[in-house]
Amino acid sequence: MRPFLLVFARRFVIPCGALVSSTLAVSLSNVNEQEHHSILKSIRRTFSDILMGGKEASMSPPPYDYDPFDSLRKNNFSDEEFKRCFRYFDSQKQGFWTREDFRRFLNGLFSNKKRPYCILSDLIEQYFRETDFNQDQKIDFDEFFSAWKNTITCAVKPISALVIVDVQNDFISGSLALHSCPANHQGEEVVPVINRVIRDVNFAVVAYTYDWHPLNHISFFENRHLRKTSPESPISADKANILDTVIFVGSSAVNGGVEQVLWPAHCIQKTPGADLHRDLIRVDNAIHVYKGTNPEIDSYSAFWDNKKLSKTSLDDQLKERFVTDVYVVGLATDVCVASTAMHAVENNYRTVLIEDACRGVNEKEIEVKRTKLNENGSIFVDSNVVPGMVSGEDRRPEVARAMFVENLKTIGRYNPH
Repeated sequence: MRPFLLVFARRFVIPCGALVSSTLAVSLSNVNEQEHHSILKSIRRTFSDILMGGKEASMSPPPYDYDPFDSLRKNNFSDEEFKRCFRYFDSQKQGFWTREDFRRFLNGLFSNKKRPYCILSDLIEQYFRETDFNQDQKIDFDEFFSAWKNTITCAVKPISALVIVDVQNDFISGSLALHSCPANHQGEEVVPVINRVIRDVNFAVVAYTYDWHPLNHISFFENRHLRKTSPESPISADKANILDTVIFVGSSAVNGGVEQVLWPAHCIQKTPGADLHRDLIRVDNAIHVYKGTNPEIDSYSAFWDNKKLSKTSLDDQLKERFVTDVYVVGLATDVCVASTAMHAVENNYRTVLIEDACRGVNEKEIEVKRTKLNENGSIFVDSNVVPGMVSGEDRRPEVARAMFVENLKTIGRYNPH
């Protein structure tokens, strides 16, 4: 026994299953089966005591493969299962969490295949203070449940929508083809990536958006003489070129000046240029959103027009389907894709931009929009990680913060200071 106990003492941090499968097989070869089981039982009790700080648990310990978050999902996030989750991380079995317990909870929640993501110590401390409502330097169950129930539920079992932005012929091979824009991107390259995502990922909702402009739309370079230029405009309409920004005097329905980039006429209603690319997969029962229909105001976002004067149906339709997460793909990254993602964040969706399923107009603007979106809580990912994120196995800390704060505001516990 002495050699075995020495090995165990030196290697107790190795998971019990790994230890039993390797060292035990040799060390116990000369003991009978009854002694074997007695030793294993003693080891398991000793190992549990080490994990629990030497205190006897007040309830039967969970199985060694117990995952509190997987158990929450399987048990439909019942209150009793949240209590069990809380007890799991309560290492001292005193009915509250210490800072170390809380850190282990965050590491378990924000992980990918049980490998924790790195969370800065300052952010862990901020989360702890925000969860510790009565500021007694410990977290009880009621504090945990009120602060984290929604965030955990969305992280572990998200309801995800894929929003496919403006994958239309005019942006690929027509009058406003991306290959003719400063970044020289090839718009058609997004189609096979989006199709693979549609096939491989179990999205609850798929939405297609369309630029859907009338002939007299304000964004068309060809229509620049139809409206009066504002005195504040950096350039007059008659001197402007394609991609210049002009400020027009607003119509009676649009207060103030209207700042507008001048684009070649594109995606005119009911023309082939406004159709989706022929190779793009069409999903049955999808949402279809038509934007930019008002001739006096452009609409980059699939949620709002550019001055937030009118709202599309997208937000209402996503909320009817209880969507928590929005994945944005399509054309163009720095224009309609970025605007849609920004408004998704504003509407309290956890927002992800699938980078290899997007192409843009201007490389510099793409980076500007990336920085702004990151600052507002959305993230850029590659399509190969999307299946894990949508399944709830890959749980990113970056997209959780905004939802956590919004929940604190809802329950009256948010204190930015």
